[in-house]
Amino acid sequence: MKIGIIGPLDSGKRVASVIEEYFPELIPQIYEASKVEEAHLQIEKSERECDGLIFTGIGIYYGIIEKTDIILPHVYIPFLTSSIMKAFWELKERFPNCKYVSLDVIEEKSEVDDVLEELNIDQIKVEVMEFNLLIPENKYLDFHLNAHKNNKDCVSIIGFGWVYDQIKNMGYPCIRLYSTKSVMKNTIRNLIYKINEARIKDANLAVQLLYTEGQEDISQYRKLEISSLIQSNLIGYLKEIQGSIFSLNWNKYLIFSTKGAVENNHNLIRLKNILDYMKKEGIKVYIGTGLGMTAYESESNADKALEAAINYGDSSIFKVEENKIEGPILQEDELSYNFIIDNEEINKMAEKIDLSPIYIQKINSIKEKHNIDTFTSDELANYLDVSIRTANRIIKKILENNCGKEVGLETNKTVGRPKKIIQINFNID
Repeated sequence: MKIGIIGPLDSGKRVASVIEEYFPELIPQIYEASKVEEAHLQIEKSERECDGLIFTGIGIYYGIIEKTDIILPHVYIPFLTSSIMKAFWELKERFPNCKYVSLDVIEEKSEVDDVLEELNIDQIKVEVMEFNLLIPENKYLDFHLNAHKNNKDCVSIIGFGWVYDQIKNMGYPCIRLYSTKSVMKNTIRNLIYKINEARIKDANLAVQLLYTEGQEDISQYRKLEISSLIQSNLIGYLKEIQGSIFSLNWNKYLIFSTKGAVENNHNLIRLKNILDYMKKEGIKVYIGTGLGMTAYESESNADKALEAAINYGDSSIFKVEENKIEGPILQEDELSYNFIIDNEEINKMAEKIDLSPIYIQKINSIKEKHNIDTFTSDELANYLDVSIRTANRIIKKILENNCGKEVGLETNKTVGRPKKIIQINFNID
């Protein structure tokens, strides 16, 4: 397994040496990122080349997840009490006359207090700047610089690699805060577990049901034509997912593959392109993907997903896993929500306003995805894929039960009566 290490070069080398010494089955690969703000630039390449990722510190980790979604299993190496203790032992040996310390990247100051008490250090004043993902890296540099300007005997204990390099190059006494070997080994073991867990999940059986509509009076020749067109277009896709296909009828097919293969974005795009091409040929194709721990569960979920695709009314891919449904996948109106409602709050709200809990789930999902909370009846009908009349009934119930309010009128209508704009808030987390 190849493990990507993202962070400053000095920290990366320490992690790599631990991997080489204690985990010979792993291959470390360092992706240098001196500054937190630049770390996200290494993600695309590292995810393409590695099986899992290690971030050398909490700053690098949070700097990345703020800017991008990480697909691979990943961990970050924390600075625990043992790391702080190690730094203060080095402080006593290298700077025995030190009276003032500036220290950063600690999650809680109480950890420092515990170390000082444990080591019986009471003659040193310690100023701590706790880690906060909202504070840019240069502010930590300012914190240490001010400490040195105000205190002649100050020594900085620094977790940020770039900040450490700046302070050291300016000639100020400083100590690099590193995690201990023990912490690194435990973190690496945790990553190995996550990688193996992800591999098991990816190997779970996936079932896809493909269905195309056919008129009752369709000729035998046209049936053969459609069947041949579908199967010929699926050849490349089936090779990519290493899948097996079985014909259940001239217009219905069963595909077996693995979760990792059918969820791969490249394969999803390829399948969506097939649907788009078939639609241009006048053939609507509906696909339901079912995932589960057993073949029965996967097939059952594929049936549910296919039903959702057919109800959607256009060529589309839907997926069901456990109680969660997603779709239409790779389309602008894609949503994800639970079709079995076990949220007590939602059920109570649904009962109170006499509305299906599925609608409440969908509306909340729409609000979250599109970052909106106001709708006209036309917009709500479009989002929920219902008629205008049904959307108006939903809005009426929402307003009558104080789960929404009228906030304005649509002003861009040139004909007809302006539509009311309704703000919806179910007050459900």
